[in-house]
Amino acid sequence: MYDILTDDKKHLEKFSERFDEVKACNDRKIKEYRLGALMTDMESVFDIPKQGHLRIEAFKIAFPDVWSLYKNVADERWV
Repeated sequence: MYDILTDDKKHLEKFSERFDEVKACNDRKIKEYRLGALMTDMESVFDIPKQGHLRIEAFKIAFPDVWSLYKNVADERWV
């Protein structure tokens, strides 16, 4: 049987591990590329809305752990 919550948690753990690996990269261009790819993959897996203020706010409330990691990945692009 498919358990969406368990599956989402597994995806979130894998994305978190991947984020840690990307942060350790010393090459700025490679790091930026990998962070962008990570964000795109998260958007695809979790159906993160890219536009629409109300949709984004609803997503933040419904999936705070996913949003937190996504925001951290986005913020890392500007470090």
